[in-house]
Amino acid sequence: MTGLCMVLFLSGVGRIDSDLYDSVKVDGGGAFREFFSVTLPGLRPEFTVATTITIIAALRTFDLVFVTTRGGPGKETIVPGTEIYRLAFREGEVGEAATMAVLLAVLVFTLVRTFQWVLRDRDGISK
Repeated sequence: MTGLCMVLFLSGVGRIDSDLYDSVKVDGGGAFREFFSVTLPGLRPEFTVATTITIIAALRTFDLVFVTTRGGPGKETIVPGTEIYRLAFREGEVGEAATMAVLLAVLVFTLVRTFQWVLRDRDGISK
């Protein structure tokens, strides 16, 4: 996910108008002010997309953990996906596994919507 997020942020920085940086310099601001007044607000849409993708990828991790460790040693590398698999196919607790899967989906939806709300465009101007 690091490469995808980096491409998102680099394309976002390239999209920011250079006149905004010039305005900060004319007003006497340095690199710190440029970053916090121009770059970060200009990257808000990219932050929203990167955060959404990263949250979904982190909570759906199953294949890498299952293939490499199967959740072991002990229960050290258990993630929600491997726990759902263990409950459904090893323990035979399909109802409990389905409940965990639904709760995981609700958790992902809630986190994504929360981050989208926090990082929304407050100006009301869609770009």
